[in-house]
Amino acid sequence: MAWGLNVVGDTPPEVYNWRMYLACVAAGCGGAVFGYDNAFLGSTMALPSFRDQFGLTHLSTADYNKLSSNIVITFQAGCFLACFVSLPFAETIGRRLTLLFSAMIFVVGAALQLTGHIETFYVGRFLTGLGVGPVTSVAPLYISEIAPPAFRGRCIGLFEIACQVGSLLGFWIAFGVSSHISASNSAQWRIPVGIQLPLISLFLLACIFLPETPRFLVKKSREDKGLEVLSRLRNLQPGHAYVQNEYNNIRDELQLERALMGYNDEDSTWQRLKKLARDCTRKEIAYRISVGVVTQLIGQLSGTNGINYYSPIIFRSLGVSGTRSGLFATGIYGVVKFVTVTTSLLFLVDRLGRRTLLLGGSVVMAFSLFFVGIYVRVAGVAGTGTNEVSITSGGIAACAFIYIYVVGYMASFAGIPYILSSETVPIHVRAISSTLGAATQWLMNLVIAKSTPYMISSIGYGTFIFFAVCVVVGGVYVWFFLPETKGVPLEHMSAAFGYEDAIEDTTGQNIKGEGLDEERCEKV
Repeated sequence: MAWGLNVVGDTPPEVYNWRMYLACVAAGCGGAVFGYDNAFLGSTMALPSFRDQFGLTHLSTADYNKLSSNIVITFQAGCFLACFVSLPFAETIGRRLTLLFSAMIFVVGAALQLTGHIETFYVGRFLTGLGVGPVTSVAPLYISEIAPPAFRGRCIGLFEIACQVGSLLGFWIAFGVSSHISASNSAQWRIPVGIQLPLISLFLLACIFLPETPRFLVKKSREDKGLEVLSRLRNLQPGHAYVQNEYNNIRDELQLERALMGYNDEDSTWQRLKKLARDCTRKEIAYRISVGVVTQLIGQLSGTNGINYYSPIIFRSLGVSGTRSGLFATGIYGVVKFVTVTTSLLFLVDRLGRRTLLLGGSVVMAFSLFFVGIYVRVAGVAGTGTNEVSITSGGIAACAFIYIYVVGYMASFAGIPYILSSETVPIHVRAISSTLGAATQWLMNLVIAKSTPYMISSIGYGTFIFFAVCVVVGGVYVWFFLPETKGVPLEHMSAAFGYEDAIEDTTGQNIKGEGLDEERCEKV
C-alpha cells in the first residue's frame, strides 16, 4: 500500500520570499490569540486572587468543578457557534474581511472580562469565543490558498506555531504574576486576562494590510486582481510560467467544479446552495472532507485540551504540590509544546509528510497515556487534585510521560488536522471543510473540557486509559484511510485520494500516484 504523490519539478527560488512568509505570519497571528485563550484561563483560575474575586475560594470540589468548567465551555460554545456563522461570510465577503470582523468582536469580549463580575465574565468569554471561532477555520484556509505547494504545510503550520507561542505566553504570565504579585492585588488576575487585548490588536492590525486570496478573487470573477495578488505573493512577473501555470490551474479547477455541479448564471443563491450541499455528499468530496474532521476528532479525544485547561489539577494529583509548583510544571509543559510543534511544522511536515507524523505521534501518545493511567491505578493516586500528596519516583515518571505525550501530540495532531481540512478539498467546498474541521475541534473541546474534571475526580486512572484507547483507534484510521498529501498542488489533490485528476498541468511537472490505480489517476 502506497499513498503518496510525487511532484517533480523545480519551484523558482523567488517563491521563497519575505512577502509570502510575512502574509502567512500575519494571518497566523490569529493562532496566538487562540493559543493564549486556550492556555491562560486554566492557570489564571488557579490564582488565589481570581478565586477571591469570583467567589471560588469556599466552594466544594463538586461546585468548583462545575463553575470552572462552565467558565471554560462558555468560550468554546461561542467558538463552535461562530465557526458556522462565519461560513457564509467567508464565502461572500471574503477570507480577509471575515478575519477582520471576528477580531473586532473579540476586542469587545476581552474588555468585558476585566470588569470583575462573574456575569460579564461569562458574556466576555462567549464573545471572545465568537471572535476566535472564525479564526480557527478561516486563518488556515486563508494561508492554504496563498501558500505554494512546495512548502504549504510549513506555511499553514505557522498558525499552530503561533498558537503555541500564545499558549506559552499564557502559561508563563500566570506563573509570573503568581510569583511577583500579591494574592490580595487584583492585578494578579487582571494582567493575564488583559493580555488578550494587545494580542488581538496585533492581529487586527495585520488583517488590515493582508491581501485577499488569489483563489477567492478568481472565484468571484476578479481574475485580473487575482493574478496581480498571486504574482506579488510569488515575487514573479504575471507572465512567468510558474505564475501562469498556478493561475491557469486555479481557473481550470473552478470551471471544472462549476461544470460538475451544474452551475449557470441564472441560478439563484438558494439553487447554488442546494447544488453545493448535494456535491458535498458525493463519495469523493465527502471522503476528502472527512479526513480533516476525523483527525480533529481524534486529536481532541486524545485529551489534549482537558490536560491544557486542568494541568495544574493533574500535576497536583500526581504529587506536584503548591500553586507555584503546579503552575511551573504547567509552564514547562508549554515550553515542550512550543519546541515540538515548531520543529515538526517548520522542518518535518513537508519532508516526512502528514501521514508519517500522525502515525508516529499516535504511538508516542498512546504509550504515554497508558503509562500514566497504569501508574495512577497502581499507586492509588487521588484524582481530585485538591489535596496535597507527596511526589514519588513513580509520580516523577508519570509527569515525564505527560511531557512525552505532548511531544507526540504536538508533532502530529496539533497542527496537521488544520492542514488537511484546508488542503484536501476543491475550492468550492474548502470553506465548508475548514468550518467543519474547526467546529469539530471546538465541539469536542467543549465536551472534553466539561467532562475532564469530573473524569479525573470520579474515575481517576480511567481518564487516561480512555484517552489512550481513542488514540489507538485514531492511529488505525490514519493507517487505513489517510493518503499522503505533502507537496501536492491544491488543484491536483483528487489524485492523492485515488480519483481522476482532470486539471491539465502546463509546466512539465509530472504529478503521479505511488502505487495508486494508474487508470484512475490518469489526467484527461
